[in-house]
Amino acid sequence: MKNKKVFATLFCAGIFATSLILASCGGGGDSETKTKNEVKFQKSPKNEILGDLVNISCEYAAKWNVSEAEYEEARQKNKEKYADNSDKREQNYAKISAEHKERGKQIVADANAALEKEMATLIGKDIPFECEEGLGFEVVECKISGITKHMGSCNRTTLTFNYKVKPVDAKIIEKLDSMRSGLYKCLDANGNVLLDSKGNEVETNVLGISYNEKKQLKNGETIEKEGWFVLEPCFANFAKIKFVKP
Repeated sequence: MKNKKVFATLFCAGIFATSLILASCGGGGDSETKTKNEVKFQKSPKNEILGDLVNISCEYAAKWNVSEAEYEEARQKNKEKYADNSDKREQNYAKISAEHKERGKQIVADANAALEKEMATLIGKDIPFECEEGLGFEVVECKISGITKHMGSCNRTTLTFNYKVKPVDAKIIEKLDSMRSGLYKCLDANGNVLLDSKGNEVETNVLGISYNEKKQLKNGETIEKEGWFVLEPCFANFAKIKFVKP
C-alpha cells in the first residue's frame, strides 16, 4: 500500500511538471506563427550611468525583429499552402495576423515594464559632462529625467535629461543663433564619440536657446533645458556628455 501511495504521488508530480512545461512553451496547438527562432542580441555589462537600459532596448528590438520575420514567413507559407483556396487562405491569414498582433503587444508590454523598473533607479541621477572652451555658457547640472516607451515597430529608445545652463561670455551669447545655439556629443571613457551601427555619431537634439532664454543668459540668469539621445548598442560604453560649439 505504501508503494502505491509513493507511485501515485510521483505520477501526479510528473503530470504537474509536464503541464508546466507545456504551459511555458505554449501548450501545443497548430498555430503557424509561434516563435521558433532564437532571439539573439549582444548583451553587455550594466553601464555605470545608464544601468541596464541598453540591454532592455536591444532585447526588445531583437524580439520584435524575430516576431516580424516569423510573421512574414507564416504569411508566405499560408499563401503557398492555400494558393487555390482564397477563402481558406484569408481565414488562416486572419488567424496569423491576430496572433502576431497579440505577440507584439506582449513584447511591447514586457519591454516597457522592464524600462519602468530600471528607470525607477535612474531618475534624477547625475550624468557626467564637460563643456568645450569658448562655448559662451557652462552647464552646471545634468540629470536623467525620463525615457520614451516602446511603440510597436519603432525600436528607438530615447533617454531624456535636464541640464542647467549658466552664462559665461555675454559677447558670445549675443551671437548665438536661436535655432542652433550649440550641440552636445556622447562620449566613452576614453573621450571617443559614440558611433551607431552605421558608423555615424549617435543622434542627439540641438541645444536650441530661444530669444527670451538668450536675454535671460545675458542678464546672468541660469536657465533649464531638456536634451535627449537615442540609445544605441554603443551606449553600453557611455561615460559622459560633452557640450560643444556648433
